[in-house]
Formats: sequence, C-alpha cells, structure tokens
Amino acid sequence: MAEKTTKNKQSVWVKKRHARVFAFLRFAMAGYVRLKFHYRAEKAPIASGPCIILHNHQATMDPFFISKAFRFPVYFVATDDLFNLKVSPLIRYLAAPIPKSKGTTDLATVKNILRVLKEGGAVGIAPEGNRTFSGRQWETVPFSITKLVKKSNVPLVLFTLCGGYGTDPRWGHSVRKGTKYVGRVRRILYPEEYKEMSLEELYEIIRRELNVVDADSGERYKSKYRAEYIERALYRCPVCGRVGTIVSKGVRFTCTGCGTGAEYTEQLTFDPPVAGFTKVYEWYDWERTHIAPYLLEGGTFSDRGITFRESVKCKRKVFLDGNALSMDKNELVITGEKERHVFPLAEIDGMAAVMKRKFNFHYHGKIYQVKGPERFSALKYVHAFYGLRAGQNPPSEE
Repeated sequence: MAEKTTKNKQSVWVKKRHARVFAFLRFAMAGYVRLKFHYRAEKAPIASGPCIILHNHQATMDPFFISKAFRFPVYFVATDDLFNLKVSPLIRYLAAPIPKSKGTTDLATVKNILRVLKEGGAVGIAPEGNRTFSGRQWETVPFSITKLVKKSNVPLVLFTLCGGYGTDPRWGHSVRKGTKYVGRVRRILYPEEYKEMSLEELYEIIRRELNVVDADSGERYKSKYRAEYIERALYRCPVCGRVGTIVSKGVRFTCTGCGTGAEYTEQLTFDPPVAGFTKVYEWYDWERTHIAPYLLEGGTFSDRGITFRESVKCKRKVFLDGNALSMDKNELVITGEKERHVFPLAEIDGMAAVMKRKFNFHYHGKIYQVKGPERFSALKYVHAFYGLRAGQNPPSEE
C-alpha cells in the first residue's frame, strides 16, 4: 500500500517514513552534536507543518541542528551536489530533500516547495543560498523569498543558529570548542500577520531576524588550529595586494609576499589588525570589491592540481580533462593533459562557491564544477566573475 499524508490523501512528496526517520535521527544524533559541537536546540513553539522555516547558514550540519528543535520532519532545500553522491538514492528515500542548482534561478525548486507545503510538510530554506565564509550574512538575500512566502500562505518560522561559524567555520579544517552554540526560533509570522505587509517590509524582517555575526558576540572558540585554511576565505593581501599569498598554520597566518601576519584569536579577531581589519568579514568585504579591478588592470590568477567535472543534475558527475585553472578579465581557462577548455566570461550564466573548495558555473546549458586542492580559494573566481559583471553581487554564498 502506498504511503499517505496525514490528510489521508496519496502523497507525491511527504511520506510517513520521513517522520520516523527524523525522529530516529534526532535521538541518534543527540549525543554526537552535544559532545562534538556543544550544541543545544531550544524546542520550537510550533507543533506541525505546513510551514516555511527560514534559517541562517553557518555550518556543514545545519539541517541536523535545525531539525533537533522540531518534532516533525523538515524537507530542506539542498544543493545539487548532495544528489550526486553514491548515497543520494538512500538520502532521497529517507529524507526527500528538495534539489536546487546553485548560482541560478530554479523554477522546479519553487514548484517542489509549494508541493511539499500543500501536502502538509515543513520546508527548510537558507535564503542566503549559501553557507557563510565571512561569518556575516551572505552578500545577498534574494528578494524573491518574500514572494514565495506570500504565495505559500503558511506560517513563516525564522530560525537562527548562533555560534556555528565560531565552532565550525566554512573555511576551517577542524571544530573548535565554543562557549555558545545554540539554535532557536526567533520569530513566527502567521499569514494573517504578513499578508498586509509590503514585500519590502517582510524582506527587512527576514534579513534582520536572520542576521547573526559570531565575531561581534565576544564569545570564545578554542582550538590549536583555529587559523588553519583561512586562505580559503582571505585570498588577497590588503597590504601588498598580491593574490594567493596568504598561508596559515596553527593559530597564525602570513602573507608570503610582504611578510604581514597576525594571530586569529579565540574571539575571532586579528591580533594585530591587518591593514586596519580586525575581523574576517571586514577583510572579506574589501577583497570582494577589489578583485575585479585587479583583473581589469591586467592581473590574472591561477591554480594547479584541480579536478574538473560536469555536474549532471541528480546524477553522478562526469570527470573531464583538466588539472590547471586560470582567469583574466575575459575568460576562464581550464587546461588538461590533452585538452584546453576556454569559457568566455560573457557566456557564463552564473557561478557559485560550493562546499569549502569548489565552485560551479553554468555555461551553455551545462553545469561544470572545479574542485581545488586543500588550500584552494574558490571565492576569488566567484567574486571576480560577479565583480566584472558591472558590480553585480554573487546570488548567494554553500
């Protein structure tokens, strides 16, 4: 017999097994997230779906942390990369996440969200579209999220994770022991409340309630390796202007070009300040606005030891010939043992950072992915691409 929704109608997406899976995972993962991450979730004051849960995006395991606060399954919108894994069929069967292509508008995703809501399910969305590299809200929260909320006509739950960036920064390589890591519902807006709001008013509420900056909290996050791999986020030296010269080890980082260095402290600050910057997001904001001018003035940057693949939506990736990457103001070039792939920037439709050291780009109807070596910064390519596009911001930060 086919599984059915709680309304006793045959379901397309929402299944009874998902409730059992989420209940088991909440129990099975409780000890792990408490001991490894020192995380706690406050019980959400809402009993069931349908609802839209909007949340900030700080750490790898955000869906697990968020689900711990709810007593019903949450269907999270997830990147295509999740659906390219060997275990993807099992994940789809057990949890049914909603696929979304990074760096591009995906109408199929919107249709699936509305389908889940119609069937009585709860949908989890990180409106920033990507996990933060800087520790602050990603550059753009798409205004279109307000139209989706209005169209859904279901409760809007605004949920925040505090301490996730300090504990497990996206650019990092190890988990830190923090004094605070908690998830909680900040606010619930019911349809009768937001239906009279303008889209602009609703947008400002969403941005304000989901804005969390761990570096401004004064909390401490301890690790002997807290600066390791910070060059994934900080790719240009603000003192000498060189690209790709920041190297990290232990609690410190240094520019190999000019020798500028600092400690990344337990309070997520630089000691001493670097070019006046004391926090990652200050440096990050500077470099993302200065990388395109660097290329326009004749600069280039490159990386070796990459992996080049075509990403077929919801299928396994196809490996292509390519082990070196370069970019100038006109084109992205990937060179392999036998082939040289040239992608004019004007013909690339979108680009997005993925995970810690990957980026996807959309070209002539296909999705390509570049994965770099351990200390590779995908951000410089994404920031440069959108900076060259007449000052456009990246649509969103995984």
